[in-house]
Amino acid sequence: MNYDAEAKRIANYVHAQHAEQHRGVIPLKDPGISVLFGNDNYADDMRTREQVRLLFQDAYETHVDILGFAVDDDAGTAWSMVVRSDDLDWLKARLHDAFFQAHGLYSATAASRSAVTE
Repeated sequence: MNYDAEAKRIANYVHAQHAEQHRGVIPLKDPGISVLFGNDNYADDMRTREQVRLLFQDAYETHVDILGFAVDDDAGTAWSMVVRSDDLDWLKARLHDAFFQAHGLYSATAASRSAVTE
């Protein structure tokens, strides 16, 4: 399967059909393959691009394979990342944490506590 094309299809779908859903994780029919997505103004919001950068970094550091990435064709507001991981809870937690980190919503105290427990 061409996962870049699948990422593009999902980004276009999320942009067109689920504008109200800002981000999420869904499993694909291929075993062990999931998609992280966002509908949060990738093209124009530096924080969203930072969130995606953090997800790429986390994937690299934890040996999660990124199989594809794309933004929607219309405005580049929606993005999707296809990964090899069937641990949906971990993916959801990383998506949540990356969002909070990129938007500066973690306090310095909470961030240092988190680093100690990981």
